[in-house]
Amino acid sequence: PETGQTCQDCHMPPVDANYYVFPERGGLPRDYKPPHNHLMPGAKDEKLLQNSVTMTTTARLKGGQVLVEVSITNDKTGHHVPTDAPLRQVLLVVQATGADGQPLALHTGPVLPDWTGNYAGQPGRYYAKILEDTWTGESPTAAYWRDVRFVEDTRLAAFATDTSRYTFAAPTNGAVTVEARLI
Repeated sequence: PETGQTCQDCHMPPVDANYYVFPERGGLPRDYKPPHNHLMPGAKDEKLLQNSVTMTTTARLKGGQVLVEVSITNDKTGHHVPTDAPLRQVLLVVQATGADGQPLALHTGPVLPDWTGNYAGQPGRYYAKILEDTWTGESPTAAYWRDVRFVEDTRLAAFATDTSRYTFAAPTNGAVTVEARLI
């Protein structure tokens, strides 16, 4: 703003106007549509993170096995998930348990790699941009400012769906509980 003016005085018209900049300042008329929200709360907005993708899970018993299918659709972000620095990962963790609460043995399906810490070896998938530090060999590394080598990109592209399938040994009796979590 110029001296003695506020932003309202010189740049931004009322929200329901049909121009963004006052005509006397060079603004052109436009068909009115409310502007999109340009707040970028990022990872500090828990609600945004919890509602960025859609996950569907199906499970059924067949021939002594529990068949689980998990689909994750990136239908709400408009960009890869996760986005930003390669230190961000999203983990899908799938677990099937018997009536006694004990995990059922996984027969087929992907498992999480060692770098996922406490989740390593558990059924699931990871969504991440994986880099390797060419000096130390560390992978994955988040130090993208160093000399790195691109290893893989498993992030979920905008409007894409990733489906993974898991087969667990069914218990001889009792209920089965299947849980799929995004972390």
